Amino acid sequence: MSRWRPDLKESDSNLLNLTKQRDNASAAQKVASEALEAANKEKRRLLEKAKSRDEEISGLRKDLANAEDGKKEAEAGKREVEARLANAEVDFVENFHNTEAYTNFADYFAKVGQQKVLTVLRNEPP
Repeated sequence: MSRWRPDLKESDSNLLNLTKQRDNASAAQKVASEALEAANKEKRRLLEKAKSRDEEISGLRKDLANAEDGKKEAEAGKREVEARLANAEVDFVENFHNTEAYTNFADYFAKVGQQKVLTVLRNEPP
């Protein structure tokens, strides 16, 4: 039996080495599996974030389009108001003599004229 002992020791040694290799491979596979799981989790998170950003970008593009439409409408409204103001100014100037402001204006200058005359008369010696 003693002649079989070196073979047994060698077999035990080989078995021990194979067991260690299996354990190391198992540990490496576990680490790789955990890393893959973490990477997949991060990938899902990033895909959700990208989807959220795409939705946000789409919403911002719609808002921009609406703002541009609103800007065009505002510019058209501004031009219309400016045209109305120009017409109103021309109409006011052309018809000033028919307005209440003209009557008040005439009364105002009549009073100013009277006051000036009275001031001059007060300052003039008799």
